[in-house]
Amino acid sequence: MYLYLTIVVVVIGILSLIGTLLVGRKVNRTVEEYKKLENRTEEELKRSHEYETKSVRLNVKVLTLIYGFTFLITIIALALYFRFR
Repeated sequence: MYLYLTIVVVVIGILSLIGTLLVGRKVNRTVEEYKKLENRTEEELKRSHEYETKSVRLNVKVLTLIYGFTFLITIIALALYFRFR
């Protein structure tokens, strides 16, 4: 039983790490795209504002889901561990 719980928690942790890295890569790609564009002040300000609003809205939601799911699975695994100990 403990082996299965450990495996589940480790797999969920690894999946969370992978999800976080994917979100980070997406942000890096967006920043690189913005760096390639011309740097007119008005356009740069518009892109910056658009990036900040979209990035916060989307990436925070995705990361909240990832870590919320990880936290829930970990709590369930701990409850099972203490129940059947």
